[in-house]
Amino acid sequence: MSTPPLVFTTDFGLSDPYAGVMKGVALTINPNARLIDLTHQISPQNVVQGSFLLGLNHSYFPKNAIHVAVVDPFVGTDQRPVLIDTPWGRFVAPDNGLLSGVLDSYIDNRPSDAAVIKIPLGIKAVHISNPQYWNHPVSQTFHGRDIFTPVAAHLSLGVEPKDIGETIDDLFYLPMAQPDLNDKMITGHIIYQDIYGNLVSNISARHLPDGTQIEIEIEGRRILGLSETFNDPKHGNNAKLVALIGSHGYLEIAVPNGHAGALLRIRHPEGVPVIVVSG
Repeated sequence: MSTPPLVFTTDFGLSDPYAGVMKGVALTINPNARLIDLTHQISPQNVVQGSFLLGLNHSYFPKNAIHVAVVDPFVGTDQRPVLIDTPWGRFVAPDNGLLSGVLDSYIDNRPSDAAVIKIPLGIKAVHISNPQYWNHPVSQTFHGRDIFTPVAAHLSLGVEPKDIGETIDDLFYLPMAQPDLNDKMITGHIIYQDIYGNLVSNISARHLPDGTQIEIEIEGRRILGLSETFNDPKHGNNAKLVALIGSHGYLEIAVPNGHAGALLRIRHPEGVPVIVVSG
């Protein structure tokens, strides 16, 4: 069997050396490691956004992938570093809710508030507590380099989860806020803005009524109906706002050949309300 790929998801950005150093640590431990970036552009300290993107995208990787997920506002505290072993990959991350989007695939009744939950069936979890597999000395501000990446690299060499630490039966769960669903109105909000300026909301396609004319409102601007593509001829392509169901299956606001965030003059898009009214 080929070496499992290591897949990185962080809020480190690309202008600083943090993401590169993590890869250097991985290659020092396993020179044959295959390294993949999901993204390093999670908004700083935005655990919910990281959980959302990781949950949506991890299933596009091989089932033996080892994910290193680090969005860690409380790095250096007594927060547990954890490993979870799922049918679709292993994940090393802080126990701060970052893995909630992954766990959603296995939870029948999702908590509506942040809570400590029992490990779902089909999942195994380990508290990463064996320093033998860490990088020393351990910085209290960079566990991505000194704990999560070394553990993932050792796992890629065949180290068993039971050697990494002790089995645990609970994890911290941080739910993504769900849209408010009324009779003819859905109120959601923006989760993140991608590199193109597209504004992705927490309103899933399954929330939208079938075969009904809808109007979408954001920042005082109204969009009539859904486009099928970014440049749908029915809605024109003259730098006007459009709404569509994106590749993730969620409603997003875009500007054909333009930048929706800039057009709406939104500096911090996360949390901006999005309203859908059906006719």
